[in-house]
Amino acid sequence: MRKINRRFIILTFAVLVLITGTSVYASDVLPSLFPNVSPEDEALPQAVQDRLTQSWSQGREIILSSEGRAFGINSKNEDLSKWTFIDFAQFYDMIPTFSMQKRSSFLEAYYSEERRANLDVGDYMSALLINPEKSRALVYWEKANGSYVVMDLRSKRNSKSWYVDGVEILTP
Repeated sequence: MRKINRRFIILTFAVLVLITGTSVYASDVLPSLFPNVSPEDEALPQAVQDRLTQSWSQGREIILSSEGRAFGINSKNEDLSKWTFIDFAQFYDMIPTFSMQKRSSFLEAYYSEERRANLDVGDYMSALLINPEKSRALVYWEKANGSYVVMDLRSKRNSKSWYVDGVEILTP
């Protein structure tokens, strides 16, 4: 009986030491894990989102006002106003709608050398317009100087491969 009491006392003491040590550690570490965030810092993500939305809207208007002349879009079948707008958040939801082969080919065209050659520090995130058949897409982003780069992606007819058909720079 005495052995059981001694074991119980030692075990209880060990648990208390662990709890005390953990609470001391936590009281020192928790403030660094959850720092105080100023109201200005909390507003920053919304300001960035608002600026991106403004940039994408302006770019879309520039593309629509060009009426697709730079991209050889002049038929009623390819009315740009009927194309679906996709921002960076929706982009990753759209990709799984393609077959595996078409998805791979699309991503290869999307992240092509033409894109890398036109991206610079200070450019905004890209958005895209994709036609209802998902056979053509215009990827665009705003440059630091206010112009827009528009990359024309096309899918070969009855094929699962995508390619870059051209890059245009549009100014407001």
